[in-house]
Amino acid sequence: MHDLQYERLQGALGEYQRIAGDGGWPAVPAGPTIEPDSDDLRVATLAGRLAVSGDLVDDPSAFVTYDEVLQAAVLRFQSRHGLEQDALVGRKTLAALNVPVEQRIRQVRLNMERLKALADAEPRDFVLVNVPAFEAYLVRDGELLARTGVIVGETEQQTPLFQASMQYVVINPTWNVPYSIASEELLPKIQKDLGFLRRGSYSVFDPDGNPVDPASVDWQSLHQNRFPLTLVQQPGPVNELGRIKFKFPNKYGVCMHDTPGKHLFAYDTRAFSHGCIRVEQPLGFAAALLDADGWTRERLDEQLHSGETHTILLSEPLPVIVTYLTAVVDDGGTVHFYRDIYDRDRYGP
Repeated sequence: MHDLQYERLQGALGEYQRIAGDGGWPAVPAGPTIEPDSDDLRVATLAGRLAVSGDLVDDPSAFVTYDEVLQAAVLRFQSRHGLEQDALVGRKTLAALNVPVEQRIRQVRLNMERLKALADAEPRDFVLVNVPAFEAYLVRDGELLARTGVIVGETEQQTPLFQASMQYVVINPTWNVPYSIASEELLPKIQKDLGFLRRGSYSVFDPDGNPVDPASVDWQSLHQNRFPLTLVQQPGPVNELGRIKFKFPNKYGVCMHDTPGKHLFAYDTRAFSHGCIRVEQPLGFAAALLDADGWTRERLDEQLHSGETHTILLSEPLPVIVTYLTAVVDDGGTVHFYRDIYDRDRYGP
């Protein structure tokens, strides 16, 4: 699969080199947002720009109004650049339009180098998470079986790039809150309102693993460097791991999991987590993943609704690849570019 993607990018590279040889594409001048049916003077330039990159197939000289045909071309452009598809030519869309073709050529080459590294150990069955695309894919026997949107780590707490093996899936998981999150983020909320623990279904344990009555703790005496307690969030609708957790042990402590914060998937740029990978459609992804182990969607639903924590061991560990590809070509030959959220393109592969 990675070899195929490499070949596709190689073809895209040739096309962008041809565009560069012909003088590149015109820059669309800055200005207010170009809205549908606008007769903005930049419409002709916009049409010319989209024609060069193949997003517009009509004669660009015919456009003086931002009509439905040109809007469709903008929607196509927005779709393949990971932008909100609203047909509005605002700040983000304008910035993407004005990336020089030479920069796109460099971007394609960088991603070809990344694919070379991945191809060294390419399995037939795997889960691939493409961080800047905010997507995860399940592939078996070279065939794409499932695809889902994801949320990745914010800029200051980036999702690391690594390979591991998925070994099990947990239904209705508990969450053992990491020390840093408990002491830095949750402690101030507890100090302000002890009811935070009850509403969030948190249990408190001492260093020996014994349960502690929250009312017996002098919370005001605790701080970031003195927090001798463990917080565990019980399964339920407010659990930060949601209803399903996908585990592939690694030195970073990163996993894939459901989330109660579904509203965040409405954003086109989804770097919000502490580093773990939140899954938009965990049930569908789990059903496709566990089908080989005899778990139907109905059986998973039944286990979910029981409310009980249940661990499902995979009969065969499944390779997980967390990678960073800012340029890919889909099965239809369309080139997609994604925002370089971690500035990795700036410094090379």
